[in-house]
Amino acid sequence: MLTSLERVLTVLRHGVPDHVPSFEWEVDDVALATLTPGGDLFDFVDWADLDGVAIFADEHKRRLSDRVYVDEWGVTKTKTEEYYPVPIDAPLKDPGALRSLKIPDPCADWHFETLAKAVDRFGGKRAIVFRTQDSFSIPRYLRGAEAMLTDFILNPDLVRDMVEIAVDYNSALAKKAVDIGADAIFTSDDYCDNRGPMMSPKHFHEFLFPGLKRVVSAVHAAGVPFIKHTDGNVRPILDDLIAAGIDCLDPLDPLGGMDLLETKARVGQRICLKGNVNIGGALSLGTPEDVRAETLACLKAGMPGGAYILSTSNSVMACVKPANYEAMLETWRAYGMYPTPLPA
Repeated sequence: MLTSLERVLTVLRHGVPDHVPSFEWEVDDVALATLTPGGDLFDFVDWADLDGVAIFADEHKRRLSDRVYVDEWGVTKTKTEEYYPVPIDAPLKDPGALRSLKIPDPCADWHFETLAKAVDRFGGKRAIVFRTQDSFSIPRYLRGAEAMLTDFILNPDLVRDMVEIAVDYNSALAKKAVDIGADAIFTSDDYCDNRGPMMSPKHFHEFLFPGLKRVVSAVHAAGVPFIKHTDGNVRPILDDLIAAGIDCLDPLDPLGGMDLLETKARVGQRICLKGNVNIGGALSLGTPEDVRAETLACLKAGMPGGAYILSTSNSVMACVKPANYEAMLETWRAYGMYPTPLPA
């Protein structure tokens, strides 16, 4: 019987484990309080007996209110009804201000305090996956999404300069995380919405793909696998994601039309796939029976040949019904083992 860590590493290396592993991109505070009252993320992982835990790089925050803060890059963010904070003001409204931008130290110890606690608790037992970014998020946050998208056309040299900063920063952040004990690196940088990429595939390939590939190479040089997270419809850039060298694609968003069976047939021999249990459908709006059926369908589509991690299609958000998430876990435990055949 494999350990949880061995199980995750097996599928990230495109192998067949003893049981499909599961872990989440993130867990909302409301879900934590409901499912593990009085507990934290680590308690949730133990309660659910997940095979891994995803850890954010810690932020320095200058509080403007209970919900609004400025991060170390000067980006103003606010907490929404869900856990993940969103940017509401960008520091580089003037492109020329990039020359005087103060770049935070990616190796500062305070980035890794939560990671160190995870290593103390789970090291060698569960997979510890450190979350950072690659080539898009830092430029988008520095300029604001609308300005950044027009920069592809109006300020291409600025885009290249910001991507260079992002690549150097995230590569150094990832390397130190691995030195501390991370077993894999998980990057965000959502490139797509439900319709497709937010920029043209041509601009993605020209400006962002080279940076992504460099971050992937840095992570591999550090000796661990690379998991790429991007919501939405990624089909138009899927070949570039594969060519960048990623080991796993998350979260296979059904709201973006990402069909697990189709994606498995297209790329399942080359990368691991993660996710696809719909948070915008059964988990939030359906019944436990609906969730069991959807989870079983994901297992049937994802399990053949290994290289599959079961999870929600994004994260355990506040809208996810506790009984439904428990139904997903129960179905995963009951039917995710190899080589036992799944029910018809």
